[in-house]
Amino acid sequence: MWCLVSQANSVILEVQVDPKAIGQECLEKLPVSIISRTLSILYDFFRTETSSRIYLRGTILAADTFYRYETLKRFRNKCSDLCACDCLGISKECDYFGLKYQNAKGEELWLNLRNPIERQTGGGVAPLRFALRVKFWVPPHLLLQEATRHQFYLHSRLELVEGRLKVSDWSSVARLVALIAQAEGGDYDALLPPHALYSQCCQIQPIEPCEAKPQDFLHRIVQQHKEIKGMKASTAEYWLLKEVSNLDTFGQEMFHSKFGYNGVSMIGVGPHGITVYRGQDEETQNIPYTAIQSATSQRRMFHLVYLSLDGEETSLDFKLDSSQSASGLYRAITEKHAFYSCETVRSAVTAQFIRDLKGTIISIFNEDSTLGKKYVFDIRRTCREVYDNARRALYCEEANIELPVENEIVDRHDCDDCQNRKCKESRECLARLLDAMLCRICMDRTLDTALFPCGHAVACLDCARRCERCPLCRADIGHCRTIYLPIELTHVDKQNPKSPNDAMETTFVPTRKPTTERIAERILTGNETNNNNNNI
Repeated sequence: MWCLVSQANSVILEVQVDPKAIGQECLEKLPVSIISRTLSILYDFFRTETSSRIYLRGTILAADTFYRYETLKRFRNKCSDLCACDCLGISKECDYFGLKYQNAKGEELWLNLRNPIERQTGGGVAPLRFALRVKFWVPPHLLLQEATRHQFYLHSRLELVEGRLKVSDWSSVARLVALIAQAEGGDYDALLPPHALYSQCCQIQPIEPCEAKPQDFLHRIVQQHKEIKGMKASTAEYWLLKEVSNLDTFGQEMFHSKFGYNGVSMIGVGPHGITVYRGQDEETQNIPYTAIQSATSQRRMFHLVYLSLDGEETSLDFKLDSSQSASGLYRAITEKHAFYSCETVRSAVTAQFIRDLKGTIISIFNEDSTLGKKYVFDIRRTCREVYDNARRALYCEEANIELPVENEIVDRHDCDDCQNRKCKESRECLARLLDAMLCRICMDRTLDTALFPCGHAVACLDCARRCERCPLCRADIGHCRTIYLPIELTHVDKQNPKSPNDAMETTFVPTRKPTTERIAERILTGNETNNNNNNI
């Protein structure tokens, strides 16, 4: 069974799964979306195993790109990194994402990753179409992988352009448009300004346009774009996510109703609780998760019991367009509460399931039967658990880097004649480092002595004893002292080993004393001789 999975940037990935596969398999078997990565892997594969065969078929349809691959079963392990969130770079943080699909009425619903795909989509016309979207939003500083932040950026950009995510004012809109232009087009070029990108992103609207759109709005965008000149694309994506994470509607999943039951037109389920949207003239109502007592759904009706600010139990009834939307609202509240507010996902959430008629009849005779069982929730980890699990996985991935075998290191050719630019820079850096560890006077022995009182270390002990002044600052030398550098930065002087006494602090004795000092010594010697003669 073929499935088409579209990203937020309109790139469609085509993947084949078993007809009885669950949603998690579809998420984990997304093929490669970057053709260069595919070709490099295929090159390495054919170089090592020329007898194998892999078929890669690429098809371009309109603005969307399809990549399909088929591998023989006995080479599945070899090409395991072709699948998945590994190629998109989100394998360690795939718990933030989910797959969306449209039912027969055109409503967007989340695919339950623990249940079979065919039973959820109703066996629609193949290929099935899904959308890879962010299900649980977190601030960008909690995302450990750059590829994950890129997927968050793509979804945020789509939400902004399509008007589902509103910003505060026009200045914020100009800032966001400039960040998008920097992330996708680079620095501002006056000769080739990105007018098409500006006009596309100008569809972003503030929450309540109290004032009309400024006439110099395009000029503001250009000024904002010029101010962030030199910013990398990944940095621009990060700051856009930072701006979006400060919005009031960040991470909210909206559920609409055509009926306006009890004056409620829309309910938003976010990281901190539920937001009830009524008429335009009425204020929104925020219900935190801690105030919710119970939530149930029956057909198209959703019933919520919560504690008001006065501590009294209050009920809220909301009628949705279909029973699937009502079940989706109940599921969103439960999963988001578990993800953002709980330490771990309780077994009461993970083990909750329902059965169809056939499965109910079989369960009368065998309670452990999985026939007709459908799980209600597919959440596996909380926000803290996803973050900790990703950190551990990335740490283990770095720790498990395979080092080359010792024989391979010996057999490798010498790199002295290599003309690679990086090799030359490495050799020059190593040469400068080794020269810095040698005595600057004889350039033969290891630098191991500091001169005082100036404190410069430029010579070995033998050369320091022969100096009257510091070679750098020309200050008089009072005494010199042995210093001990790290072993990795020193080399053993085998020709002139130092004795234990030389390692101690040494008083400076010049090779030839000044004339005044020699005259004073002669006078003192003469006086001592006369005194000795008188005593005799």
